[in-house]
Amino acid sequence: MSFRALMVFCIAILIFFSCSSSPTRPTPKNLEKPSKEIIEVTKDSAYYLNHAKQHYALTNNLYQRNDYLLQAAEALQFEQQCEKSIRMLNVLQPELQDNRHITQGKLILAECYLVLSNEAFDKVEAILADIKEDYGYQGRISAVQAQLQVNKKQWLQAAIALQHTDIEEPNKTQTIWQWVNKLDLRDLEKARLSETSLQPWLQLAIIVKRFALESEQFNQQLVNWQSRHLGHPLVTNLPEEIQQSLLQAPIQAKRIAVLLPLSGRLANQGIAIKEGILAAYLENLDAAELDSNSPAEVAESAKDTILSNTTQYRKLRFFDSALKTAQQLNELVADFDVVVGPLVKEKIIELTAVLPKDKILLALNRVELTTHATEITQMDKLQESNSVNAEHYYFSLAPEDEAQQLAQHIQEKQLVRPIVFAADNPTTQRMAAAFIAKWQTTPNATQPDLTIFTDNKDMRIQVSEMLDVAQSEKRIEQMERLADVEVFGVERNRRDIDAIVLFANPEQTALLNPIIEASLSPFARKSLSVFASSRSYSVDLNSNSLRDLRNLTFADMPWMLPDHSWQPLANQSKQIWPQRQDTLLRLFAMGFDAYNLLPNLRRLKTLPQLVSHGLTGEINVDNRGVLHRRLPWAQVAQDRVKLLAMD
Repeated sequence: MSFRALMVFCIAILIFFSCSSSPTRPTPKNLEKPSKEIIEVTKDSAYYLNHAKQHYALTNNLYQRNDYLLQAAEALQFEQQCEKSIRMLNVLQPELQDNRHITQGKLILAECYLVLSNEAFDKVEAILADIKEDYGYQGRISAVQAQLQVNKKQWLQAAIALQHTDIEEPNKTQTIWQWVNKLDLRDLEKARLSETSLQPWLQLAIIVKRFALESEQFNQQLVNWQSRHLGHPLVTNLPEEIQQSLLQAPIQAKRIAVLLPLSGRLANQGIAIKEGILAAYLENLDAAELDSNSPAEVAESAKDTILSNTTQYRKLRFFDSALKTAQQLNELVADFDVVVGPLVKEKIIELTAVLPKDKILLALNRVELTTHATEITQMDKLQESNSVNAEHYYFSLAPEDEAQQLAQHIQEKQLVRPIVFAADNPTTQRMAAAFIAKWQTTPNATQPDLTIFTDNKDMRIQVSEMLDVAQSEKRIEQMERLADVEVFGVERNRRDIDAIVLFANPEQTALLNPIIEASLSPFARKSLSVFASSRSYSVDLNSNSLRDLRNLTFADMPWMLPDHSWQPLANQSKQIWPQRQDTLLRLFAMGFDAYNLLPNLRRLKTLPQLVSHGLTGEINVDNRGVLHRRLPWAQVAQDRVKLLAMD
């Protein structure tokens, strides 16, 4: 039925009732009023669209029509139909005359663009810049600004914007806390000097990062902070992870069992980790007694060594995990509080399946973690398939972590188009895949070109082709043929890239870096940055080798770089093992950190923003117990390595 027909029908009904009534007609006795049935009208997008049509047809009121249409656009957004909302607003906007309507329309557009895509930065920023007055929409405008900054990973700006939103407490305070915690200590200190309104969050975040691993100082700093900000929502609703950390006791490991392959194919790796653990043990204890078995007993007990400290009653025992089943290892560690190891992934999976849940485990590798399935009982209560949550941690020197950090570092340098060269082996190809996957998680990121090379000859060919140098050479040859004279020309590389990433060993990188350098055009306005992982660096590189790596930027653990804080330990290590390979040096550092981390693992897991500084890097623990490392950056300058400021 058309609108006009409907109106005629309604008018006719009204006339019918008015004509059928008579003033002399007797009123029936005991007349009951009919109960009014209340029908709730659903005010969806269709409702507002119909009202806009009807009111405009009746009154020709443009303001009222536009108001209904804007409400329809908001309803479409609520109904998760932002595409329709955007199409309607693009048609409606030129007809909006009221300033409040113009602001509302732009705001809905910005919100919908953010809903549809995390990559609509330019559109949303342009819309927000064009909003002159808020007209009562300041809370929503700030919410859009906050979400935009979150998508750009600008956490401080997101927190600033969120303060002006209409989000209720304590959700607003807790969200700001989560975002502020994504800043590192340097950025927090810098923000504390300028952002007055964020002082409670910034100060608390700094206290956590500085003092959380020192219980007494942490508690005192926390009390002082609370007294300075009495009544603040962050004080009255102290973050749950901080409350939990205050109730937790550090791990008291009186008896520690270490499971390592001390014989067989992985013996060198296992022994290097063992020596790192022993170095940390002896460095941390004032007095230690070495109680080793006789040679015959060592052979019978699979080369185990026992260390005990009579002052702290801590005992450390090594077991050879080679050729032992998970059940045998479980029996060996029955009388120990903490288990460090095993090293092999398969053994970790098998051991965690049989290890008692009260045993604390720091595995020296990373495995795929699955959440325990929950079952609903007849009493409608949830029961975990494992009633006691096992306290397991996983520490590894995963090369994929380096690749992901490399991708993040390049993006923070505002570089947008890298190309990747990787050697033809499983590890470097895994690193290349991890780099590309991490790169593409960023909005608007392009797919990096990947080139795999097999040998030195193939390396030269691939670099020439990937940088388009070969095509430039062909163009010069073509000009010579056309001109029939010798043309003096310099090859030009492609201009659409701004970074080169290498996943190769030191020998391959020493060949690859000069080839890249020779392939770059001297006419380029900006030189290309070349980045690599720790696999491209070795402490054994001499001055001539370092010259081949000139201008190379790479990440590595502090232990492998100059001017770190453990020089006495490094000197002792070099005296004892002067010819130790880079891989074993890194595993030594891993063992050293593994032992030192034991007392703090629980608090590190509770406070994921907290880091522990070790030989292998800045270490934090996520909520699954997985340890992650953040490596420092260095650059080869002529014939030496210089440290770069951390991001």
